[in-house]
Amino acid sequence: MNKESAAKPKKLLINRNGLKVIRLTLAAGESIPEHATTADLVVVVVKGEGIFYINNNPKPIAPGDVLDLAPSIPHAIDAKSDLELVVTHMHLT
Repeated sequence: MNKESAAKPKKLLINRNGLKVIRLTLAAGESIPEHATTADLVVVVVKGEGIFYINNNPKPIAPGDVLDLAPSIPHAIDAKSDLELVVTHMHLT
């Protein structure tokens, strides 16, 4: 993976009971290290290309891709070009 993003620019779009939607941008070469969350996640690639790691398995991502992750699944991101994602965190239970 590449260098970790010093600042992870994100904009909170929606924040209400059990639902959070964030616009996340990474510059080319930046990364978000492996982590997990207690929420269900839906990630939509808006712009750019990168690698999305799910349980250490790399998946190339490009505009229009949609990823669906269950809670507690380890994941990480490498931006190959300037990358913009919309990330939805949902607590469904």
